[in-house]
Amino acid sequence: MRRNKSRLLSGVNNSFITDNNLHDLVSTFMFEAVSNFKVTVDFPLNNGGIISTMRPARARNNYGLKLDEFHRNGTLYKEIVSYGTGSGATSVGTTSITNYLMSFTAQMNDLRNQVFSILHNYQYLAPFVKEFSHCQISINGNKGLERNKTCNTTQTGMHCDTVYSFNKTHGIVCPLNINSQATNSIVAIITVGHSRVITFERVACNSDPGNNILERRYFILSHGSLFILHPLDERPALRDRGSGSYTLSYWRHGGVRLLCNNPECKEKCTEACHDANEYACSFSLAFRTCVHKRVIDASTNVDPISDEDRSHLHLSPLTDLQKEKNEISLHMLHEYNTNGDSDNFNRWLRAATQNVQNEYYNTKT
Repeated sequence: MRRNKSRLLSGVNNSFITDNNLHDLVSTFMFEAVSNFKVTVDFPLNNGGIISTMRPARARNNYGLKLDEFHRNGTLYKEIVSYGTGSGATSVGTTSITNYLMSFTAQMNDLRNQVFSILHNYQYLAPFVKEFSHCQISINGNKGLERNKTCNTTQTGMHCDTVYSFNKTHGIVCPLNINSQATNSIVAIITVGHSRVITFERVACNSDPGNNILERRYFILSHGSLFILHPLDERPALRDRGSGSYTLSYWRHGGVRLLCNNPECKEKCTEACHDANEYACSFSLAFRTCVHKRVIDASTNVDPISDEDRSHLHLSPLTDLQKEKNEISLHMLHEYNTNGDSDNFNRWLRAATQNVQNEYYNTKT
């Protein structure tokens, strides 16, 4: 990897929640969402199905701004702003029968509006701060899985939230059909609980990202912090190559992992890491501005499944592959709920949540 330097606009404010008196509102939002957390079945990158709470990666739920609601044939439907319906639909691969999308609660609306107002006051951010219409809740930790040492486990792979393409004919293009996030809008990520480390890599365009890393940066996301993912970092641009010349490159992010509680853990995990980190847990709230939307059955919080219901709503029928994955998902969820895995995760989540409350909230005066 070359030793290069270029400007990175993304960054973290580790005292944001305290500075803006948001502790109570954030904790109400976070713990309400966690207590109602819904398990999904994912087929990431079209690989085999896996329960979200059984993955080494983070588990997540999605909330969006309700745009409309209506009744059709006695069923209440909601039109809600959605994220991950473009390129993210394949990378995450959540099955339609468990692709939950809930509308914002009153507390969630209050928090998103306050974060928006605070950030919009910063002149250098204002052009990129648009009304937040989506929030993704993530649980980072070992989730009760055996032999998972947490600190050596990547919770999120390297990726870009907004995908660009570049060629000499059309230049830099941001395809709206594969990007559910609004172009040139920031992502604001609040952390509650244990600290995480996030990695940024600058890579050359039109090359294998893993083989052409020009530089790396790291940020620590501590409890009460706000991390800003700036949209211009993901946009291909001519950036300093370190030798006085410039190359077309962009920043991607990921490689997220929890900081280790084992003081003897240096660069390599030891067996002691599992015990030290067993109930280490980091919750995150990622606010975004999104342009896609979905019609959701209010009774299930997922898309209408039957061909008849989808036809009445002028939605395309599910493909045979989607239906097959839904059937697999139902069998997986039945096994998950009967073989003890669900109980193990719920016990871990209760203990991890209590640890976060005790360490970061109950000790405050």
